Amino acid sequence: MQCLDLVRQGMTSGEIGRILGLSSRTVDQYLAQSCARLQTRNRAQAVAEALRLDLIGLPSTRPGRAKD
Repeated sequence: MQCLDLVRQGMTSGEIGRILGLSSRTVDQYLAQSCARLQTRNRAQAVAEALRLDLIGLPSTRPGRAKD
């Protein structure tokens, strides 16, 4: 699910691979497996389904003072 969370943040397979120490091809395989398990057709649908199932979360949006 870590790959899906990074996709949620707008990262490409190459960027995810660099962060996780994987090739972009391996990341693509992980994402394809996630799509299959979640029964979705693409990354965007997989992220939406993972959010719906609470497998990944959105960043906290607690009210507070903006940092300068």
